[in-house]
Amino acid sequence: MEGDILELENRRLIYQLISKYPGMYLREIEKNLGLAVGVLEYHLSHMVKNEILTVEEDGNRIRYFVTGGVNYGDKNTIGLLRQKIPRRVVLYLMLNPNVKFKDVLEQFEVSKSTLSFHIKKLVDAHLVEATKEGRETSYEVIDPETVARIILTYKASFLDSLVDRFAETWLEMNP
Repeated sequence: MEGDILELENRRLIYQLISKYPGMYLREIEKNLGLAVGVLEYHLSHMVKNEILTVEEDGNRIRYFVTGGVNYGDKNTIGLLRQKIPRRVVLYLMLNPNVKFKDVLEQFEVSKSTLSFHIKKLVDAHLVEATKEGRETSYEVIDPETVARIILTYKASFLDSLVDRFAETWLEMNP
Protein backbone atom coordinates (compact mmCIF):
# COMPACT_ATOMS: atom_id res chain seq x y z
CA MET A 1 0.00 0.00 0.00
CA GLU A 2 2.75 2.49 0.99
CA GLY A 3 4.62 1.74 -2.23
CA ASP A 4 1.54 2.54 -4.32
CA ILE A 5 1.03 5.85 -2.54
CA LEU A 6 4.67 6.84 -2.99
CA GLU A 7 4.72 5.98 -6.71
CA LEU A 8 3.96 9.61 -7.56
CA GLU A 9 7.10 11.72 -7.67
CA ASN A 10 5.66 14.61 -5.64
CA ARG A 11 4.60 12.26 -2.82
CA ARG A 12 7.96 10.56 -2.85
CA LEU A 13 9.71 13.97 -2.60
CA ILE A 14 7.42 15.04 0.26
CA TYR A 15 8.03 11.76 2.09
CA GLN A 16 11.81 11.99 1.67
CA LEU A 17 11.86 15.61 2.87
CA ILE A 18 9.76 14.90 5.96
CA SER A 19 11.85 11.80 6.70
CA LYS A 20 14.96 13.96 6.69
CA TYR A 21 13.40 16.97 8.46
CA PRO A 22 10.63 15.70 10.76
CA GLY A 23 8.16 18.22 12.12
CA MET A 24 8.07 20.56 9.12
CA TYR A 25 5.21 22.99 8.57
CA LEU A 26 3.32 23.26 5.29
CA ARG A 27 5.12 26.50 4.32
CA GLU A 28 8.54 24.97 5.07
CA ILE A 29 7.72 22.03 2.81
CA GLU A 30 6.43 24.41 0.13
CA LYS A 31 9.61 26.49 0.27
CA ASN A 32 11.86 23.41 0.08
CA LEU A 33 10.05 21.65 -2.75
CA GLY A 34 8.62 24.58 -4.69
CA LEU A 35 5.23 22.91 -5.03
CA ALA A 36 2.04 24.99 -5.13
CA VAL A 37 0.24 25.06 -1.77
CA GLY A 38 -2.90 23.43 -3.18
CA VAL A 39 -0.92 20.57 -4.72
CA LEU A 40 1.03 20.12 -1.52
CA GLU A 41 -2.11 20.14 0.66
CA TYR A 42 -3.71 17.52 -1.60
CA HIS A 43 -0.73 15.16 -1.35
CA LEU A 44 -0.21 15.72 2.39
CA SER A 45 -3.90 15.06 3.07
CA HIS A 46 -3.77 11.85 1.01
CA MET A 47 -0.62 10.67 2.82
CA VAL A 48 -2.12 11.43 6.25
CA LYS A 49 -5.38 9.67 5.33
CA ASN A 50 -3.37 6.61 4.28
CA GLU A 51 -1.29 6.78 7.48
CA ILE A 52 2.02 7.38 5.69
CA LEU A 53 2.33 10.66 7.60
CA THR A 54 1.05 11.82 10.96
CA VAL A 55 0.33 15.35 12.08
CA GLU A 56 0.84 17.26 15.31
CA GLU A 57 -0.92 20.55 15.90
CA ASP A 58 1.37 23.32 17.07
CA GLY A 59 -0.81 26.32 17.85
CA ASN A 60 -2.37 27.35 14.55
CA ARG A 61 0.01 25.29 12.44
CA ILE A 62 0.40 21.61 11.70
CA ARG A 63 3.70 19.73 11.77
CA TYR A 64 4.19 16.62 9.64
CA PHE A 65 6.02 13.44 10.62
CA VAL A 66 6.58 10.11 8.90
CA THR A 67 4.39 7.58 10.68
CA GLY A 68 6.51 5.62 13.16
CA GLY A 69 9.55 7.74 12.36
CA VAL A 70 9.63 9.76 15.58
CA ASN A 71 8.72 8.74 19.13
CA TYR A 72 5.54 10.38 20.38
CA GLY A 73 7.31 12.13 23.25
CA ASP A 74 9.98 13.54 20.93
CA LYS A 75 7.51 15.22 18.55
CA ASN A 76 6.71 18.15 20.85
CA THR A 77 10.39 18.70 21.62
CA ILE A 78 11.30 18.59 17.92
CA GLY A 79 8.51 21.06 17.20
CA LEU A 80 9.91 23.52 19.72
CA LEU A 81 13.51 22.97 18.64
CA ARG A 82 12.62 23.66 14.99
CA GLN A 83 11.89 27.26 16.08
CA LYS A 84 15.04 29.40 16.11
CA ILE A 85 14.68 31.28 19.42
CA PRO A 86 13.48 28.33 21.55
CA ARG A 87 16.19 26.12 20.02
CA ARG A 88 18.91 28.63 20.81
CA VAL A 89 17.60 29.20 24.34
CA VAL A 90 17.62 25.45 24.99
CA LEU A 91 21.14 25.09 23.59
CA TYR A 92 22.34 27.96 25.78
CA LEU A 93 20.65 26.48 28.88
CA MET A 94 22.10 23.05 28.14
CA LEU A 95 25.61 24.49 28.28
CA ASN A 96 24.83 27.01 31.07
CA PRO A 97 22.42 25.36 33.54
CA ASN A 98 20.69 27.34 36.26
CA VAL A 99 21.17 30.72 34.57
CA LYS A 100 19.20 33.89 35.34
CA PHE A 101 16.78 35.48 32.88
CA LYS A 102 18.91 38.62 32.49
CA ASP A 103 21.92 36.47 31.55
CA VAL A 104 19.87 34.64 28.91
CA LEU A 105 18.58 37.97 27.59
CA GLU A 106 22.15 39.21 27.12
CA GLN A 107 22.81 36.31 24.74
CA PHE A 108 19.96 37.09 22.35
CA GLU A 109 19.06 40.08 20.22
CA VAL A 110 15.37 39.98 21.12
CA SER A 111 13.16 42.04 23.36
CA LYS A 112 12.54 41.04 26.97
CA SER A 113 8.90 40.20 26.15
CA THR A 114 9.88 38.03 23.15
CA LEU A 115 12.37 36.04 25.21
CA SER A 116 9.86 35.74 28.05
CA PHE A 117 7.24 34.42 25.59
CA HIS A 118 9.59 31.74 24.25
CA ILE A 119 10.86 30.70 27.68
CA LYS A 120 7.24 30.37 28.87
CA LYS A 121 6.58 28.00 25.92
CA LEU A 122 9.58 25.91 26.97
CA VAL A 123 8.46 25.87 30.61
CA ASP A 124 4.86 24.99 29.65
CA ALA A 125 6.19 22.13 27.50
CA HIS A 126 8.16 20.82 30.51
CA LEU A 127 11.48 21.19 28.69
CA VAL A 128 12.74 23.95 30.96
CA GLU A 129 12.27 24.47 34.69
CA ALA A 130 11.97 27.95 36.18
CA THR A 131 13.18 28.42 39.76
CA LYS A 132 12.28 31.64 41.56
CA GLU A 133 15.09 33.02 43.72
CA GLY A 134 13.89 36.18 45.40
CA ARG A 135 13.12 38.64 42.61
CA GLU A 136 15.01 36.69 39.96
CA THR A 137 14.23 33.50 38.14
CA SER A 138 16.78 30.99 36.93
CA TYR A 139 16.25 28.40 34.23
CA GLU A 140 17.58 24.99 33.34
CA VAL A 141 16.68 22.15 31.00
CA ILE A 142 14.76 19.49 32.95
CA ASP A 143 16.12 16.40 31.17
CA PRO A 144 19.31 17.42 29.37
CA GLU A 145 20.21 13.86 28.31
CA THR A 146 16.89 13.36 26.51
CA VAL A 147 17.04 16.79 24.87
CA ALA A 148 20.65 16.15 23.81
CA ARG A 149 19.63 12.78 22.33
CA ILE A 150 16.89 14.48 20.29
CA ILE A 151 19.23 17.25 19.14
CA LEU A 152 21.93 14.76 18.15
CA THR A 153 19.47 12.39 16.46
CA TYR A 154 17.75 15.09 14.40
CA LYS A 155 20.71 17.47 14.12
CA ALA A 156 20.51 17.70 10.32
CA SER A 157 16.88 18.81 10.44
CA PHE A 158 17.63 21.98 12.39
CA LEU A 159 19.91 23.54 9.74
CA ASP A 160 21.77 25.60 12.31
CA SER A 161 25.53 25.84 12.75
CA LEU A 162 24.92 26.50 16.45
CA VAL A 163 23.42 23.00 16.73
CA ASP A 164 26.57 21.56 15.15
CA ARG A 165 28.79 23.42 17.63
CA PHE A 166 26.54 22.34 20.52
CA ALA A 167 26.75 18.70 19.38
CA GLU A 168 30.54 18.81 19.34
CA THR A 169 30.71 20.46 22.77
CA TRP A 170 28.09 18.14 24.31
CA LEU A 171 29.82 15.02 23.03
CA GLU A 172 33.16 16.24 24.40
CA MET A 173 31.57 16.90 27.82
CA ASN A 174 29.59 13.62 27.83
CA PRO A 175 31.67 10.93 26.08
